[in-house]
Amino acid sequence: MLEQLEIHNYALIEDSTIEFSDGFSVITGETGAGKSIILGALSLLLGEKSEAQSIRSGAESATVRASFGVERPYSANLEAYLQREDICLDGDSLIVSRTVKSNGRSSVSIQGRLSSRNELASITKELLDISAQRDHQSLLSTAHQLHVLDVYGQCDDQLQAYHSAYEQFQQLEQELKTKQQELDQARREEDYLRFAVEEISKIDPKPEEDEQIAEQVRVIASFEQIHDNLTTALEALHGSELGGNALSLLVQAQNFLGNAAKADTSLEQYKSRLESSTIEIEDIYESLRDYRSAMSYSEEELDRLQGRLASLQRLKKKYGHTLEAVIAFYQESQARLNLSEASEILFSKLEKRIIEASQVVLQTAQVLSEKRKQSAKQLSIQVEAKLRTLGMKEALFAIAFEKTEPTLQGMDAVSYQICAKLDMRSIKDVASGGELSRIMLAVKTSLAQSDSVPTLIFDEVDAGIGGSVALSVAQQLSHLSKSHQVIVITHLASIASKANHHMVVHKEIKDKMSYSLIKRVDGEERQKEIARMLSGDDSSSESLGHAKKLLSEGAI
Repeated sequence: MLEQLEIHNYALIEDSTIEFSDGFSVITGETGAGKSIILGALSLLLGEKSEAQSIRSGAESATVRASFGVERPYSANLEAYLQREDICLDGDSLIVSRTVKSNGRSSVSIQGRLSSRNELASITKELLDISAQRDHQSLLSTAHQLHVLDVYGQCDDQLQAYHSAYEQFQQLEQELKTKQQELDQARREEDYLRFAVEEISKIDPKPEEDEQIAEQVRVIASFEQIHDNLTTALEALHGSELGGNALSLLVQAQNFLGNAAKADTSLEQYKSRLESSTIEIEDIYESLRDYRSAMSYSEEELDRLQGRLASLQRLKKKYGHTLEAVIAFYQESQARLNLSEASEILFSKLEKRIIEASQVVLQTAQVLSEKRKQSAKQLSIQVEAKLRTLGMKEALFAIAFEKTEPTLQGMDAVSYQICAKLDMRSIKDVASGGELSRIMLAVKTSLAQSDSVPTLIFDEVDAGIGGSVALSVAQQLSHLSKSHQVIVITHLASIASKANHHMVVHKEIKDKMSYSLIKRVDGEERQKEIARMLSGDDSSSESLGHAKKLLSEGAI
């Protein structure tokens, strides 16, 4: 519910804090006192476009702030916002504010975090509804009309069954669309893909094969250099038996060290190490000798390897930067060609599943539609009966259905219609603001247990009525306040006197500046306001007596 509204430098209001209570509240005041300013301030919190002209003269900005008491479970948009922003509400109070600047721009804050106007509107529309001008009358939205009907008719089970069928149908449709796109693409590229697959398959590349062949080519191309250097190295290691090579010198050093070790046994370790080194060098010599003996040069092999490498490089240039990418392209192309070849079977099975799914959609949509139509009849009867007590004695109310293509909400489009004079028209086409407010009142009281918006504000609900009709309006508003917070701006004493709480707006002029002020009234002050509303005179004994009588009857 709306707990508190703060208005700063907005229109004629300089600084005002309004405390609201639950139940039935009224706001009254003379024409031009500033009652509409309160509605304008609340409209800003509902996402209404801001205008710099609304800023009080002499001020740089205007700010409207509201505190809402919210109960768990939170509304869908609020719950999503709190989770996204990682916010925990303090004492289940939500604070929203909006500041309008002189340059026409505005800033929004939700629970102390900067936010957007759209985010603000999505949250507050689930907390507050104004039945006055058409901008914020949620029931004028055909989508909301359908939602209200579903809630009223308790269509959750039917909706869930339909949603499940519809989502399955949509998934299959999307799968078919994706497969068709893949197939169309494959067919457009079929000749190219076949050529590519054939070319890659013929060469049959292996991962990293190009690097291995490049190394082989490098070795073969350097045959003479490698052979000559190996020969020189072998001669340096072994050479002739006359000496002058590494091995013969090592043998000599080993003999001399052996003679020295006979005299000094501490040199024995070096003799052993030298023997090990000699054995290692002999093994290296033999390995290099065998390697040189196994070396061969083949011009044909070099040409073959270079040709193979050129083929692999050509594949990389055409189909990928690496052989791994070429192989991946080959596998993907082969799969797309296989899809084209197996398309008839695949599409036949998928289309059969889609037909079956569409039948389930139609069946569940029909069940949902029947439930809605039954609920619409009951709701129409209730609303029509209430309208006749609200001064619209000849009014006929109906909910018209139109079949649509399947959507997530079913195959129904609904329109709330009213016949007040000549013919049935959509409620959004009803010209009179007073009639529209009464229609909204009748609908909302009928939906008192199912409408999830907790705070309802009515303006012009008393336009063109009086007497017993006004009392009936008061009764409907009082009944609605049992399940909602109801705030009414009214000019009728018979309505104002039945409220639980009463606030009065009045205008004062100080230093040639106009100020709109609002205060809660009780007791004698309320009696004087009711008297003013009755006759325009808040001091005559007759008006005061009549006011006292109305108030003594109390809230309905």
